[in-house]
Amino acid sequence: MKTKNLIALSLGLIFAGLLWQYYLYPKYNKKVEDPQTMQDLLEADKVALDEELANIPGELVFRSDVPLPPENVPVTYEEDPSIEKEVISMIVAPAKYEVVKTLSDYEKIKDSLILEDDKIDFSKEMIIYVGSDSDLSDNYFQIKEITNDGEQIIVTYSFNIVGAKDREDKISAQKTLKSNLPIVLQQVL
Repeated sequence: MKTKNLIALSLGLIFAGLLWQYYLYPKYNKKVEDPQTMQDLLEADKVALDEELANIPGELVFRSDVPLPPENVPVTYEEDPSIEKEVISMIVAPAKYEVVKTLSDYEKIKDSLILEDDKIDFSKEMIIYVGSDSDLSDNYFQIKEITNDGEQIIVTYSFNIVGAKDREDKISAQKTLKSNLPIVLQQVL
């Protein structure tokens, strides 16, 4: 019984070796006598595509290999009126303001404010600062401009969360001429 198994195993190995040598290995190790570069293959594909497109009746509407414009020539684009324009919407956040009119009040909070010029004459000037009127961080609010139109003081500010983690955790403030006019907050982008 052992001899028959050994003979069958030997014949199987010989058959597998011959199958590998004469049938499978040549297919596995097929060699290309004239290797081509990727550029040659791409150009051959373009030529084949051109020949195929020449035989199709009708007008060519789209082709993927659009030529680039010559250098130093301005490129103009026309807007398609059928496409709606994107609108950037502003994130509106609840804000509040505080006014500091005395040196003693300023001394209490000066370490929590970002103020460009800390030389303040409280007899002629006051400080306005804008912060969050919710759970948002105060450093998201940045005063852009303070204007006085004679009827009110307009504090223009932005709500900006971009880069807030790199900013100091302080409140944006600016000084302006002392006044008893009403203050209006105006958010901008």
